[in-house]
Amino acid sequence: MRKFIGPPIMDCFRIVYNLREELIPDAVDIYKKRYFEQGQYQAIIYDGMPEVLECLSSRGYLLAVGTLKNESTARHMMEHFGLSGFFSTIRGALDIIGCERTKAEILRLVMQDVGMKPDETVLVGDTLHDHNGAIEANVGFVPVIYGFGFNAHSDVSPKISQPRELLSLFH
Repeated sequence: MRKFIGPPIMDCFRIVYNLREELIPDAVDIYKKRYFEQGQYQAIIYDGMPEVLECLSSRGYLLAVGTLKNESTARHMMEHFGLSGFFSTIRGALDIIGCERTKAEILRLVMQDVGMKPDETVLVGDTLHDHNGAIEANVGFVPVIYGFGFNAHSDVSPKISQPRELLSLFH
């Protein structure tokens, strides 16, 4: 199931299970139902993350979420885990009217929401989807290996291995 964290859900069924295209919509519906009922509550907050968010916020950084998760799910999760107050906006891949977005589109919406330009924006992410979306949206990118996509052997730099290390990058 770790392979399902990060990429768009339909891609996961294609890549992980080599599922026939006509079966993917039903698989996605089943997955989303289970995720909504209990999966989202099994997430864990990385050690030190609330303190890092508090520190970055106190330093004047505008913080936002731009995720390939469904937008309403992302908002609900941030509220459930007590993190929503740190973020100026929370945007996701599927909005309330069902329009799907790419990572780059999500990043552009986030920048629009907070009034920032690409050269003022940095995405902290843990997958190639994050990296490629940042390139397409022309924003900076900081790869982290404490997430689910990159690891200590990944060819990424800098190798941020825990949330607290982000504080040294953002003074």
